[in-house]
Amino acid sequence: MKLETLNLQNFRCYQDRQFVFHPNVNLVVGRNAAGKTALLDAISIAMATWLIGFKKKKLDGKAILPTDATLIYSKQGEESMFPQSWPVKVSATGVVGQKRIEWERAKHSEAGNTRYGNAIELINAAKLSDEQQGGDIIFPMIGYYGTMRLWQDPRATKAKPDLDKSTKASRLDGYKHSVDPRIAVKELVKWFAKQAWRTFQQGKEPIMLSVVREAVLKCIEGATELRYDADREELLLTIGDNDPQPFSILSDGQRSLLALVADMAQKAATLNSHLGEDVLKKTPGIILIDELDLHLHPLWQRRIIEDLRNTFPEVQFVFTTHSPFLIQSLRSGEELLMLEGMATAELSNKTLGDIAEGIMSAGQSEVSDRYAEMKGVALTYLQTLQEAEKAPEDKLNDYKQRLADSIAPYAENPAYQAFLEMHRIAKLGQ
Repeated sequence: MKLETLNLQNFRCYQDRQFVFHPNVNLVVGRNAAGKTALLDAISIAMATWLIGFKKKKLDGKAILPTDATLIYSKQGEESMFPQSWPVKVSATGVVGQKRIEWERAKHSEAGNTRYGNAIELINAAKLSDEQQGGDIIFPMIGYYGTMRLWQDPRATKAKPDLDKSTKASRLDGYKHSVDPRIAVKELVKWFAKQAWRTFQQGKEPIMLSVVREAVLKCIEGATELRYDADREELLLTIGDNDPQPFSILSDGQRSLLALVADMAQKAATLNSHLGEDVLKKTPGIILIDELDLHLHPLWQRRIIEDLRNTFPEVQFVFTTHSPFLIQSLRSGEELLMLEGMATAELSNKTLGDIAEGIMSAGQSEVSDRYAEMKGVALTYLQTLQEAEKAPEDKLNDYKQRLADSIAPYAENPAYQAFLEMHRIAKLGQ
């Protein structure tokens, strides 16, 4: 499964906008409120159409909400109005299997339902897959991870894994919470607990447990071991030669990356366990991650995209970011989706300063804004001092006051103030 294009009409900040996607990696860049998260939400609605076709298990079809409608500002008299724009449409084209498919979901009024009459071809493809799930058909993986992915659970689950009750496993469990932007961490831990129990029962480790663990270890720098601890009922991660650390006390970056990669790998393993050790190499799909750089040190930011694309080579990724390190790590400008402006063809040879200024419109990045401000104030101070030196005697006090006021905000830097005051005394006296 690959997403080729997405057309949005009256969807939040997008009144009419088309997006074209790279088949492997798409890094969305834009200022705050430019519509990065709105784009991911729209893609998740388009992806959820696939889940509607599975009738043997109730899955989240993710409807268009009234709050998704674009608001148009108007004023009647003294009253500000924000009427909604209808219809809201999410239209997409993509490839499922070897077939190119077009589909659309729409909502025509606030009280209306989300329609999928123009999405029958995709839904029928899902129905056919549903009927063949007992065979060797490969299910595409779907996942959406928002900025609150680690801090909110999609649904309350038992903290203690229930290993006594046998529940019938289904391949479609890999689609559970797929378009919910929160990670079900408790259910992820429960999955590891069941795999550990099977290891004990069978006397050997299940292949899927080994695959998921190796995926995590590849993506967390220095990680050497990941296992479930039955006494603590949580995951333990070992970094280098250090002692194992419980998941609950890991850094935010370690927890976020561990949960993210483990959840993706577990979904792929559940959907396509028949692929064995090659499950991550051969499982296709679409994964959305909002603010991929969240909680990650710059050293990790430099490698995270490559780690994910190497671990899940058949998956199409759509990320958002504010990090120049992620932009710099792209293989080509074609993988950069800019909400404002045009992407450059080559990125690997750009400095962080080039990216921050030319692509992210952040201005010169060599120095801080405050340093640049102080430099500008100093220049103005010296120019004013030259004017004061030629001014009449009765104007000198005004000039001195202006000069004193200009450097007063920088009391935390007495050397800066003293240097400029020395120039003033030399030219104007006390």
